[in-house]
Order: sequence, then structure tokens, then C-alpha cells
Amino acid sequence: MSRPLGVVADAVAAVVAAAVQRELLALGVDLPERVAALVGAQAVADVRLEGWHISPPITAAEGRPSPEEPQ
Repeated sequence: MSRPLGVVADAVAAVVAAAVQRELLALGVDLPERVAALVGAQAVADVRLEGWHISPPITAAEGRPSPEEPQ
């Protein structure tokens, strides 16, 4: 299964944004959704700046067994 470039990074950003919103709501701070989205996007940018790659997993055809295949 191939994913369009950026889909995984967008998903990571959304997870970070949701986690930030959840934690701040627990503290009684209501962070606007658009601000949380910016925090998530910045987190992805920072990860990439440090040399990490957010991309789909490597499949068996690309050299690594997929999670569904027994090892």
C-alpha cells in the first residue's frame, strides 16, 4: 500500500496537536484548534530538522518484512 507523500507527517502532526490540546484542557486551558494544529506542524518540522524522517513503514518488497508477515 502506498501513501501520498506527507500523509504520515500530517497524521503525526494531528496526533501531537490532539495530545497538546488534551493535556492543556486537563489544566483548564482551552487551546484553539488552529493553534494546536500549528503546534503539531511545528513538531513535525522540528523532527525533520533533527534529521529524522516521518514516512510510511518500509515493506518487505523494500527490504524489511511487513508487520503481517511472520518472522
